[in-house]
Amino acid sequence: MPSKTYRLTLTVEGLVHIGDGGKYGKKDYFLTKQKTIAILNAPSFVSKLDRDQLDDYCEFLKKDSRTGLQEYLDRKKGFDAVAQGARLYTLDARLTRARRGSYQYFDIWRFVKDAHGCPYVPGSSIKGMLRTAILISLIARDREAYEKLYDRGEVLKKRQRTDVDIQRKAFWVGQLDSDGGSAVNDVLRYLSVSDSDPLSVGDLVLAKKYDKFSQKDDGRHKKKLGKISDEEAYYQGNELNIYRECLRPGTTIRTTLTVDERIGQYFDGLRLDRDGLPKALLFSYELYQKCFFSHFDIDGEATSTKKEASSDGACRYVIQDGPLAGMRCRNRAVGDTGYCNTHKEYAKSGGTGGGGSAQDPVCYLGGGIDFNTKTIENALFVDERRRIDEVSRILFEQFPTKLDPRVHNRLRADIQRENFEPKTMRAQYDNRNGRLKKAKEDHRHWCDGALGVSPHTLKMGKVQDKMYPMGKCRARFEELEN
Repeated sequence: MPSKTYRLTLTVEGLVHIGDGGKYGKKDYFLTKQKTIAILNAPSFVSKLDRDQLDDYCEFLKKDSRTGLQEYLDRKKGFDAVAQGARLYTLDARLTRARRGSYQYFDIWRFVKDAHGCPYVPGSSIKGMLRTAILISLIARDREAYEKLYDRGEVLKKRQRTDVDIQRKAFWVGQLDSDGGSAVNDVLRYLSVSDSDPLSVGDLVLAKKYDKFSQKDDGRHKKKLGKISDEEAYYQGNELNIYRECLRPGTTIRTTLTVDERIGQYFDGLRLDRDGLPKALLFSYELYQKCFFSHFDIDGEATSTKKEASSDGACRYVIQDGPLAGMRCRNRAVGDTGYCNTHKEYAKSGGTGGGGSAQDPVCYLGGGIDFNTKTIENALFVDERRRIDEVSRILFEQFPTKLDPRVHNRLRADIQRENFEPKTMRAQYDNRNGRLKKAKEDHRHWCDGALGVSPHTLKMGKVQDKMYPMGKCRARFEELEN
């Protein structure tokens, strides 16, 4: 059967994180002289140590659990110079600082990389994003039929984002197998997405996890805990002790889509082509904006699409073809373009031959993004109260409030008044002074109804002093000749 091939270009407007399941601990990275982050090349570092130094380093790795690599290098004469010459790569980013000015060393969740050490975006991640947008469009066309299939209990039981029956109606077709039985096929097998072209480590930046509160959430719970002293202050959100490697704003992701035309027979009126796919993404984003994003104030936190030069001063271009494909150009970058003279035309086009535009639909890609960007409740429930109630109960079940009723009896009563039931935990006390350490875990999803949005936090990333939404991109589709 005939098929059509499209070039999909995603321009990052926020921060995109796609993890490989691993992380760098505080013993795996240190600061450069420019105070940016350097990932240690441990084999190279070890090879440069003498026997006594190696024994000392091994002892540090084995026993000193509280000390980070930077602290260790600071107190060991000559070790820092060795580490500076043993970098795996450098991140163009700086650590956040505590109130007293000290650097905060936390685990860094890694971005997925290929065999050459280049970041890339798996085709499965992009296809998952498209699948959600297509499903939302299908539900909106026949909302009543899909709503009848919805079963919150099944969603909670199987820990999945979408009810199986809804997936079956949207994408599954049955056919007889060789034994006369029924086999299930997913029609989206006719849509294939390649892994992205390789990117550069220069496209990565270090971002700290940040949950921004909604407009109606003034952070009073933080005031009660003594987290802020100014009674008039608006507490904007939670800054969490998590770092992520993310694609920086302005990065372009290029991949290829192949659509088998047989898929057209399964979707009445929904075309998966250069026109239909952007429309599906646009519709999904408009629902997201109406039902969720509009409840947050992000004035002064707009993202930038300017592409900055790489931190090491080298050209950002990644070789696309031949035996060196996937390797980064070794030439020096010209000025602040991020590219050398040979590849400066690539820089002018934004790395795509044109870059993104305001007409290209917004989409959300990767991990650490909002619940509403990967789920179907916005399309499934027209009634706002019903939608908020469904989402809040899913989230409350996944992240339940746990408390010691002896310490937080009033809070327990407040939660029960909203028809939620908190779980019981035992209060923890400090053995040294007998003071209360912990008596509750409360994500406050029980109060989403009163706040008018669920969840009541927006997933952001903090890069130094700037905030960016997680996952935000713009998509452009171009048909290619087969």
